Amino acid sequence: MQERSKREEGLAKGSITLFYALMLTLILSFLFSLLEAARAESLKRITKQDLLLSLESEFGAYHIPLWEDYRMLFLEGGNGSGELDLKMLEGNMIQESCLEQRGISIYQMVLKDLEICGYALATDWNGAAFKEQACKAIQEQMAVNAAELVKTKLEEGKTLAEKEEELQREWNSAQDAVKEAEKLEKEGKQETDSEKGEEEGEYSEGSFPSNPTEKKENLPENPMDAVKNWKKSSVLDLVVKDPSGISEKGIKEENLLANREKEKGNLEEPKNKKLEKLWFIQYLNHYFSCQTGKGAGGTREHALDYELEYCIGGKETDRENLERTVCELLLLREAGNFVTIMQDGKKQALALEIAAAAVGFTGLAPVIQAVKIGILLAWSYIESILDVRNLLKGGKVPLVKAVTEWKSDVSLGHQAIEKQTEKGEGEKGMDYREYLQILLLMVRENVLVERAMNLVEQNMRLLPGGENFRMDVMLQKTQVKGTYESQPLFLGFVTIVKAKGGTYRFVPDQEFSY
Repeated sequence: MQERSKREEGLAKGSITLFYALMLTLILSFLFSLLEAARAESLKRITKQDLLLSLESEFGAYHIPLWEDYRMLFLEGGNGSGELDLKMLEGNMIQESCLEQRGISIYQMVLKDLEICGYALATDWNGAAFKEQACKAIQEQMAVNAAELVKTKLEEGKTLAEKEEELQREWNSAQDAVKEAEKLEKEGKQETDSEKGEEEGEYSEGSFPSNPTEKKENLPENPMDAVKNWKKSSVLDLVVKDPSGISEKGIKEENLLANREKEKGNLEEPKNKKLEKLWFIQYLNHYFSCQTGKGAGGTREHALDYELEYCIGGKETDRENLERTVCELLLLREAGNFVTIMQDGKKQALALEIAAAAVGFTGLAPVIQAVKIGILLAWSYIESILDVRNLLKGGKVPLVKAVTEWKSDVSLGHQAIEKQTEKGEGEKGMDYREYLQILLLMVRENVLVERAMNLVEQNMRLLPGGENFRMDVMLQKTQVKGTYESQPLFLGFVTIVKAKGGTYRFVPDQEFSY
């Protein structure tokens, strides 16, 4: 007891006044209120970041085969049956957010609701997102200098292709001139038969000579009739030695984007910079197959073997697309060959002789000149047949040949095409794929993009589990709004955020795009 009293004597008695206690309470409340206010402000910022992270995480589940085969990033918004299901995506993000919020933290919050209020699809605005990603993909693989060289070459080809209509008018004029000559010949014969007392062998002005073959002696045949018939027949028979080797693959027209009701996004069209069509054509050339082989990229499975030809022709089957492409190639090569033959004085002189022998009896210079041009065009078309055969075999042909590079023998007439090409010839010039790029340049851009999306869609459906793949449910961009709730943690009353029933509520919005 004595020791205890000694210890108590060494301790001072403590006390606190009521005023001091109230002041301490107010100070602590103020401090806790500041902490709660700071926490609430941080929660407001964190909810926005968390929503963006949820979006990025969801978009990280992009369609892998589409990326691996075509270097395109899109999130499949479908539910597996080919229908767009945004509710499923919303549910996925809410569920993932709940898993992330497990544990103890001063920033504990819960994502109560999420709404995708805006979205853009791959097919929106005529496939703008599809085209943009295609151009970016090829720009990463192709040097700018190389692209400029290709651009120059393709522009030259486009200029040449634009002359096709003019040459067609020349051809039609030549056909009309032949008909006019035949009409005059018929009238001349009738006039000769009606004249009596004339000696045999005489003929009136405008009639046909008694022995016109004398003037045609040693001259090659007029090839116009043969070429006219060829243009009306199947061109594949002219350029393909074994038509049975042509692919018979096809796609159903009702499955294509243009023939069904597509899903559409609800965002406004962005004002992106205009992308050159050249880049998109280079993308098609890199990833799509054609008659001479597969592209450097692309999928292993192909709904159509002649994909570039489909982009040009837009038909259901490989055979139809190849035929359409060959027709256009023949006209393009005819234009190039016509430029060459117009530089060859010997062939022009020979064409004039044949024209004079054929229709010279009319005495009409315009008729003779028109037939001369028709003969030159026919020879150009015959040369074109040999050119296209060479291209299909893997050879190269200059856009405009030199006179010395002319292959066909005009003296053989229509028999000149009997010459067969067993393998591709020529080291100078452009190959088949390069000529296809010129033809692709002539296709309207919107049509070209849609046909490319058709091919990608059909190819994806050939992969395991991809039977219901649809380009119009591929998400490129989304805008979302989330509702987060959090309980107060520190003491105090905070009024800087909306509270309902003692719960903080935050409604951030975010957007994400590839």
